[in-house]
Amino acid sequence: MNKNNKIEERIEKTTTKRDLNEDVQREKKASKAQKMLPILIVSCVALLVILGAVLIAFYQLKKTDKQNAKTLESVYSSSYYSMVDSVNNLQVNADKFETLTTSMSQRSLLKDMEQDCSYIIAGLSVLPIDAQNSNSAIKFFNQLSGVCEAYITAIDKGEELTSEQLLLIDKAEQALSIIKSKLNTHNDMVKKGEYEFITNGIFNSEGVTQFSNSIGDLTSNEVDYPTMIFDGPFSAALENKEIKGLSEVEVSQEEAYEYLKNTVYKNDDVQINFVTETSGDFDTYDFEIIKNKITYTAQVSKRQGLLLNLCGYAEKEDANISSEQAQQMAINFAKKAGFGNLVAVWVEVNENVAYINLAPTQDGVILYPDLVKVKVDMFAQTIIGFEAKNYAFNHVKRNITTSISIEEAEKELGFDYKLLNTRKAVIALDDASEVSVYEFVCERIGGLFYYYVDANNGNLVEILKVVDSNGTPLLV
Repeated sequence: MNKNNKIEERIEKTTTKRDLNEDVQREKKASKAQKMLPILIVSCVALLVILGAVLIAFYQLKKTDKQNAKTLESVYSSSYYSMVDSVNNLQVNADKFETLTTSMSQRSLLKDMEQDCSYIIAGLSVLPIDAQNSNSAIKFFNQLSGVCEAYITAIDKGEELTSEQLLLIDKAEQALSIIKSKLNTHNDMVKKGEYEFITNGIFNSEGVTQFSNSIGDLTSNEVDYPTMIFDGPFSAALENKEIKGLSEVEVSQEEAYEYLKNTVYKNDDVQINFVTETSGDFDTYDFEIIKNKITYTAQVSKRQGLLLNLCGYAEKEDANISSEQAQQMAINFAKKAGFGNLVAVWVEVNENVAYINLAPTQDGVILYPDLVKVKVDMFAQTIIGFEAKNYAFNHVKRNITTSISIEEAEKELGFDYKLLNTRKAVIALDDASEVSVYEFVCERIGGLFYYYVDANNGNLVEILKVVDSNGTPLLV
């Protein structure tokens, strides 16, 4: 074999060996790729699952946000329209008040006006209006409500309203006309679908909302509120009270929600939504409560976390329960809400709604300054109203003393009466001071009377008479 042949043979062997090594390497890579394939598939699937979960969570979050926004928008819209309707009704009633010629027609209209004031205050407390634009308005409607109540009391005592009192209603009507015009101008945007309460209800760095700006300034600089209402005898009680009935411990929004959900409405089928916070005589968390397709506004105090106000409505239907059953419903609801053992001290039934005054007791003594007021729909058999501000202002343990006996106190009643009931009580006088008394319920020729005799000096400090107003007993 020549030299060239040997070289070619060596090259051929080298090439064959190289090819063999390359084949082996390719087989190894192919085997490794086959082993990696399932891992890659699993990894891809896992990534897709994670991505899917993230997308679903994001979707659910967006969906929840949209639902919450929709609910809040509904609350704002409902509160706004209710407030606007009440302002319109109030202005019309105030305008026609001077045309009324009988005391009973005046009383009926004043009752409607007082109720509209309550609805307006509830609406203003829910809507995103800053304090700068709402404080004077809220104060005005509070005091106008007080004026209506005072005039009703005067009429029930047989008194005729004076020209000054009628002028005060006229001045109130002028303020209402300005407020009405502001709200009605704003209504045009709402009716055209050009307005969204949530977007315009965000507070800026100065604590003002676009919603507030859109309805205009409702302070006394913009609206000429009647001076007699603004600074009169009805304002002192609102401004100068010390909150003695609530502890200093503050609760969170979440704790207030849990209190409503798991205490006040425990075992009830209700939907509860937080709406806003309100500052005033009491700082509160405000909630929307939906029960049996009826929407309520509830306010829970930040201090101690107690239900201060509940506002709903009743349809005009025939009552399904008795007055006694309504009283027990009111007592049970108050106890469930954390107010302890209260007793019914007065009941007024108007159509199918029972207005019930409850009071706590201390060693059997009725504490009238700490009244809790409850409204019961006697058709739907549910609580539609609750107000515990007097309780929150005043409820403390008293040092109750009695220096004379019931028999000695009874001598102040004179003769010719039938004694129906007697009990010990604490009442507030006109100057806001409190006095321990004996309460005597008596039947006389002139009707049914409540006498209150000072339990320490024997002086007669108060007399109330039960009068009939269109079939409804009233204590005046």
